[in-house]
Amino acid sequence: MKYKITEQENYALIEIIESRLNENHHANLRELLTDKKKTNHVILNMKYITYFKITSLPTFSFGNSLFKELGSFVLCEIPLDLEKIIKSNSLVHKIDFVPTLEEAIESIILTDLDNMLKNEV
Repeated sequence: MKYKITEQENYALIEIIESRLNENHHANLRELLTDKKKTNHVILNMKYITYFKITSLPTFSFGNSLFKELGSFVLCEIPLDLEKIIKSNSLVHKIDFVPTLEEAIESIILTDLDNMLKNEV
């Protein structure tokens, strides 16, 4: 699987640079997410994806479970078909996704602010 990782101070951005996401990529994606466990927040940018298999959903659930405890896991720029599947699937409907990378970064900032406020109370 082709990808690019950009490390920032408070998040890691993983951009999948493939047009197809299928079961051949799942192990690689899980390994990438596990390697980023030291990071509190992960953004998975899927702007290049035009085709995916529904079998990818457990991998997204894995990332969501892994990072919800640490901070956040946000998908951005996902294909419309995948958005519909996430919204309608009870196993993955809790995954955060936003239309743009900028909104994903804002979501992380808001999560950090929310966590700081909770810790002050």
